[in-house]
Amino acid sequence: MRLRNLFCAGILLMPALFPTMATANTIAEQHRYLARTILSIGIPVTMNRNHHCPPGESGSYFPAGFMVICQDHHTGNGKEVQWTANDYDTLRHEAHHLLQDCATGSIGDRKMSLMFNTKEELLGFLSRSGYSQEQLQSIVNHYQKQGVDGYNLLMELEAFAVAKSIPANMIADKLKEYCQ
Repeated sequence: MRLRNLFCAGILLMPALFPTMATANTIAEQHRYLARTILSIGIPVTMNRNHHCPPGESGSYFPAGFMVICQDHHTGNGKEVQWTANDYDTLRHEAHHLLQDCATGSIGDRKMSLMFNTKEELLGFLSRSGYSQEQLQSIVNHYQKQGVDGYNLLMELEAFAVAKSIPANMIADKLKEYCQ
């Protein structure tokens, strides 16, 4: 069985195995673990710099092997501020893009892949992710206005769904499995 098949099977079971996250303390610890994992893989992370964080930008993963996180309350000076739930969501989302980068080829080769093998598997996961059809359509509309469509749009939808429904520590464990 291909690695992506194993990923899909594991992802599909995760909501049943881990229906809720525990305390805010645990959530913060899970995200620190995810951040440490990203750094240990060798991905530089830039935070809260005006140059990378124009208004409305929350983060980016560049398939050349570089990540940007723009916290909600940053001042543009590159200093970390108090993390919000949205900031954590951004970290999980961008970490999933890193995982998509590791799924095919190697980090920095500019090749990325969906983790789900078929469109049907992805659509099933999206429907169970906690997003309503209206919310998913809003995401689609947002990215289409930016000129994103086709496969790249599916990559974004997958990252949104993973960020919403998979705990940070599990994303970190998958990064260790796929990227190291």
